Amino acid sequence: MACLQEPAVLFEKASIDEAYLDVTETVQGDWDAAMALAKGLQQQIMATVQLSASFGIGPTRIVAKMASEVNKPNGICRVMPDELASFFEGRSLRDIPGIGPKRATQLAEWGYTSADELHGLGELTLSRLTGERFASWFMRVIEGDSSAVVSPLRSRKSIGKEHTFEHDQANHETVLKRLEQLVDLVMERSRSLGVSGRLAEVKIRYTGFETHTAGRSIPVAMDDESVFKRLATRLFAINVRPESSIRLIGFRLGQLEMPSSRQTTLFEEE
Repeated sequence: MACLQEPAVLFEKASIDEAYLDVTETVQGDWDAAMALAKGLQQQIMATVQLSASFGIGPTRIVAKMASEVNKPNGICRVMPDELASFFEGRSLRDIPGIGPKRATQLAEWGYTSADELHGLGELTLSRLTGERFASWFMRVIEGDSSAVVSPLRSRKSIGKEHTFEHDQANHETVLKRLEQLVDLVMERSRSLGVSGRLAEVKIRYTGFETHTAGRSIPVAMDDESVFKRLATRLFAINVRPESSIRLIGFRLGQLEMPSSRQTTLFEEE
């Protein structure tokens, strides 16, 4: 995943062994460059972790996912926008992510088993069979008009960092300095992902592994480390046990969003 994430402008981990990469800017819209990038990543993954990897390159998420299944194992399949019709011709409806066994069986009973056959009905006729929602979605998939958005939020509910001290720490000022460093790291990561958060949460683990967390939400999602440093400092000061030594300190940014505009300050009165 680290190999895949490096060249991606947006990266979405879909499962333990599957990810979506938006590399449009990386390759400057050049489909040949995208192919070369996929080949380079295959080699890098093999050299790094000795695993093969299959890649699908396409104009939408669904097409790219389907393409990745074509030349397994260790293959690459590229489907360009003007190749969509031929790509879906004769392709089983069950090959399309989002069409499950129940829907495929229903369509087969009506005599439709391939994507191009169903597309040939037209949206109006299909909507009479399946309903407007499915018909509209299916037409967009086949015509390359479905979502191409890669979202870090689909695979990530929060961003966090923790630090375990080599020796249980009785000096809480030292712990607080480490907490501020963790906030910096978390906020740097959030900005690299293009996300902001509304929840600040501090985790404190004492000698003996007794662990407590405390959090506070703010009204607007932000990615400003100064705001979250103040929140983390307050949460630590209010919740820490003064006489206890601390084994671990952590900070988590939650309630993530991808806002279109960015709030610049929260505590204006300060």
